[in-house]
Amino acid sequence: MTQDQALDILMMGQNIFLTGAAGTGKTYLINRFIRHCHEHAISLAITASTGIAATHIGGMTVHSWSGLGVRDTLTDDEIETIISREYLAKRLARTQVLIIDEVSMLSGYFLANLDRLLRSARVSPEPFGGMQVVMVGDFFQLPPVSRGVSYVEFAFEHPIWRELKLIPCVLTEQFRQSQDPLLDILTEIRMGTISERSRELLASRNVGVDTEDHTELFTRNIAVDTYNQDRLNSIAGDVFVFEMQSKWGDKLVEALKKWCLAPETLVLKIGARVMFVKNNFDAGYANGSIGHIVGRYEWLPIVELMDGTKIIADYTSWSIEENGKIKAEIAQVPLRLAWAITVHKSQGMTLDSAVMDLSDCFVAGQGYVALSRVRSLAGLTLRWANAIALQIDPRVRQYDILLREASERAEVRLSQIGDDEKKSKSNTAIRRLGGVTEKLDLSADGGVKKWKKVATHLETYELILAGKTLDEIATLRSLKSSTIWSHVEKLLEEWKSINLTPYRPADEERLSQIISWFIALGTLSLSPVREYLYDTYDEEFDYDEVRIARFFLTSAHRKKIEADMLYASEGIEV
Repeated sequence: MTQDQALDILMMGQNIFLTGAAGTGKTYLINRFIRHCHEHAISLAITASTGIAATHIGGMTVHSWSGLGVRDTLTDDEIETIISREYLAKRLARTQVLIIDEVSMLSGYFLANLDRLLRSARVSPEPFGGMQVVMVGDFFQLPPVSRGVSYVEFAFEHPIWRELKLIPCVLTEQFRQSQDPLLDILTEIRMGTISERSRELLASRNVGVDTEDHTELFTRNIAVDTYNQDRLNSIAGDVFVFEMQSKWGDKLVEALKKWCLAPETLVLKIGARVMFVKNNFDAGYANGSIGHIVGRYEWLPIVELMDGTKIIADYTSWSIEENGKIKAEIAQVPLRLAWAITVHKSQGMTLDSAVMDLSDCFVAGQGYVALSRVRSLAGLTLRWANAIALQIDPRVRQYDILLREASERAEVRLSQIGDDEKKSKSNTAIRRLGGVTEKLDLSADGGVKKWKKVATHLETYELILAGKTLDEIATLRSLKSSTIWSHVEKLLEEWKSINLTPYRPADEERLSQIISWFIALGTLSLSPVREYLYDTYDEEFDYDEVRIARFFLTSAHRKKIEADMLYASEGIEV
């Protein structure tokens, strides 16, 4: 099935299981569907089975979203406790589309508990309370965590999976390995019939590495951490450190920090091998792009990619959103040391080359995940592999046969539906899900990011990086100083690093007076603070003065004010 065919089925409001081999574009397709939901004001929840997977799609774990946590059992009393929390009850009731990524790592009993909770919260006898359900994943990859039990039940083995009547959409077009011999090897692993030729090809990749500068994949965290730290310590020179920034909800922020592939404290040196851990195609990098630190531009690291492209690695953000509203946000330079990473953390990445040690694989599917990370056989160096490395659970293989047959039947049924009927069914689904059939302009305010071909505030940022003062920029661009300050505000919201120390007002007492009213009023808006200042001190404070003072609120003060504003917007007394 193609991506467009699967998207048609999604837009017609069907519950689906979106699957396919690594590199077939499952995440890309889901992002297209998320945009469709935003364009039609459909309330959706974007979740995943793990925090790492959640950061790839801008969501949260399904455990956190639902309030279930990681409990193994769920009593009626516990259901009542969960839905007695007003914010959870509202969240579960108003969500009309639920996306769960990397569903292979969720057990059947977890989905059964989630189903019971949603039916109760939504007062509906329908599976998952009647919402449209989009399961995404590949059961050939990492299985559910066993938690010490001898038999792990896959999601597809539980009756709730059948009750959902998921339409299997098996994507078949390969975007990662193309027609490389590695694709044939991966296909054979999935089929459970690894040919002698494929074994010989894998054995032929046990070769020496020309340089010590490469990416190693290990199965355990301790091996990765030790290897990376040893390699960093071996480089002479000064370190430079980047601390993660955060705002909004404390608990969700801590969860984001845990899930994010960028470390909370990033320590670099000139010469360090690094990996970008987020996609930003406009900036020239993707999740998994490898390079080296070759210098610094102002305070930011310069990364030279393997193809020679040089990129200034600026701060970027990860957030948890719910119905277009940011609930938590963190920012960091999107890099991590990349001499070594774990197989688990490599999920979702595409690597040009990697050296793998699969001698310590401890679960079926682990080796497949590792091998499918690289683009080609030529980019693979396989040092060791144990007996488990190439194994796939036979239950998964048998279910895959059924999935492919069902997906082909769905293609045939879809081909019999004309474009007009597809449009009609899509509009019916939109209305059923509480959306609007007229497509919304995503450049309008409404929780959806505004995209511009040319962003004027970024032009200001380029001049800041070039060493121009804000006054010089205003003159060069023929703009008012207040406009330039508004650009600075937007840049800081986007986590751009700007040194504002030269602009700190000389009158510290007057600065303290203004800051104290931001804190006392629990607002970041200029007008109410300016009005209270006038009433209190009986003198004018112009907008630029109040605006500049706002920049010098401490991080702790901002968090407190933002929390007050969030609580106030949700009717919660502080």
